[in-house]
Amino acid sequence: MNNSFDTLKRGSVRNHVSRYTADRCTRRRSCVAFPLALPPLDRLIVPALLLLPALLIALLLSQTASAQQGRSFSGCPISSANSACFQAGEELQYEVSYLGIGLGTISTRVNAVQTGAGERRISAECLIRTYKGVPFVTLNTLFQTVMGDSLESLRFRNREYLAGEKVFKEILYTFPKNLDRVYISEEVERHPEWAKQDTLELEGKRWQDGLSLFYYARAFSHDRRRCKVPVLMYRTKATTEIHFGVKEEEEDIDAVEYDIRCTKLEGETGFTGIFGLTGGFEGWFSDDEAAIPIRAKMHVLIGSINIELVKWKRKGWKPPRAED
Repeated sequence: MNNSFDTLKRGSVRNHVSRYTADRCTRRRSCVAFPLALPPLDRLIVPALLLLPALLIALLLSQTASAQQGRSFSGCPISSANSACFQAGEELQYEVSYLGIGLGTISTRVNAVQTGAGERRISAECLIRTYKGVPFVTLNTLFQTVMGDSLESLRFRNREYLAGEKVFKEILYTFPKNLDRVYISEEVERHPEWAKQDTLELEGKRWQDGLSLFYYARAFSHDRRRCKVPVLMYRTKATTEIHFGVKEEEEDIDAVEYDIRCTKLEGETGFTGIFGLTGGFEGWFSDDEAAIPIRAKMHVLIGSINIELVKWKRKGWKPPRAED
């Protein structure tokens, strides 16, 4: 599964177009034969691809607030978070599929875990790419986040490559320390007339972006509690409700020859219908210290988008084997 191929997608600068190298589909799936009878899926699948890292439970384009002083904590109590799941250098890769057909990959990496002066900073990134032959959509988008002591977002960047990676669109969220607001800037390279600036009040809450939410879910995946987590999505304030520790289950994925011992979570996004999502998602995390997301489902109007772990790089980690 280490083979790769180059893809060139063409289109106008306002569309998602790119040249990239991506891994081939896993066995049991095809990434080129797409049923012609299916209805247009761009409004249903694109959001699932994007939202995914953020919720994985996955999912996507949100922003969060930081360890700014004086804010009330929203979500799960940070004292119960599993900080051992954060390991610098960790790399995970997932395949996204619909009806057994590979759509693309999601790759995540923890760049650094730093502690000093009584503060902790975790920086991570996520790259989303579609496969060659997937109709209606071409994605080549990089997400980057910096998280604070409470796993809240301190800074978030979304860089979407256009026109063969020669032009990009960038959205940046900045959470100034001790200020209860977030500054949002948006620009498209070579098109200064498209630039936008915005400010949102944070209501005394610590907010999540889509990528930080992915790691937030990992940190609490072994808890048995329900949490309402504030999420910023495209300048819109929303709440994602997550039910952690629903039950222990075994998961079977292509990349591992045995069943994996997992703990399951379920949740509802606070933006039902905006992207064709019904709002529900499910995630299965390895039942160990690493809390690696093994598989996730995101429910859309025409079925479910499946996200499955296909590759990983984490020192000392092996998927926990389920008991026979």
